[in-house]
Amino acid sequence: MAIRELKLDLVPQLRKVKLKARREVLNQALEGNWNTIFKGQGLEFAGYRSYTFSDDASRIDWAASLRAHELLVRELEEYHNFNVFFLLDVSNSMLFSSTGKLKAEYAAEVVFSLCNAMMESGDAIGMGMFTDKLVAKVPPSLGKEVYYKVIKDLTNPNNYGGESDLTKALKYLRTFLKERSVIIIISDFIGLKEGWHQYLRMIAQIYDVIGIMVRDPRDFEMPKIAGQFYVEDPFTHEKLYIDSHQYAKIYENYNKRQEEVIRQSFEKAKLGFIKLRTDEDFQEPILSYLRKRMTLVR
Repeated sequence: MAIRELKLDLVPQLRKVKLKARREVLNQALEGNWNTIFKGQGLEFAGYRSYTFSDDASRIDWAASLRAHELLVRELEEYHNFNVFFLLDVSNSMLFSSTGKLKAEYAAEVVFSLCNAMMESGDAIGMGMFTDKLVAKVPPSLGKEVYYKVIKDLTNPNNYGGESDLTKALKYLRTFLKERSVIIIISDFIGLKEGWHQYLRMIAQIYDVIGIMVRDPRDFEMPKIAGQFYVEDPFTHEKLYIDSHQYAKIYENYNKRQEEVIRQSFEKAKLGFIKLRTDEDFQEPILSYLRKRMTLVR
């Protein structure tokens, strides 16, 4: 595969007028919508206080009341801060491009732009990069230090390339990530292991999860120019010599079915799902998802 040249110098990229404008739009959208969509929807234990006649009797904690020899009710309060954790696929299939920008580069820009916007909203951010193992981990934290750690890992070419195993990454999250977290999985979702959706449903019981599918146009269809091509599996490196006249429609239909299976896996688990293409701007699909989710919240 001719897929190894990475162009991940994000800092100059993010200084470009177009990308700065995109970040500002995302910042404004997330500042208004992120808080409504995710914050204030959960309650956590804040302590006990003495029962009064105006209280709902169902809130009495009988075990604590027996220990204190008085009636006590549990005080709950809304929590307003989240850990936002980006889980970024950096396996071989993400190191492909037919547009001049690798899927991994495009995904790195998405992660960085969203990280920047969410930091502005006061949330702790973190990031994991995975192949068939977690190759980099930045635990959720506040402040500029985590911002620079994310840049450092995103721009390190040594973090990219390898086999893919989303299931392993999802299992590992439970060992260190707090329950009050939002996980944003960014991947092309190619080469998924059998049963991966079962682990997705498991973490959906603990975390709020959004899947962002990043795909190249060639992940959907073969080139319009008909002819004979070599194609290669990014993980097994098996090569096939095919005639696009014969396989173009089969390939397109197969990928449509696979995309629908992935979408339905997220939707059945009541999780968010966003589809992005590397030949299109990522801002509008993300804003469209936020608008849709805002409607559901209301």
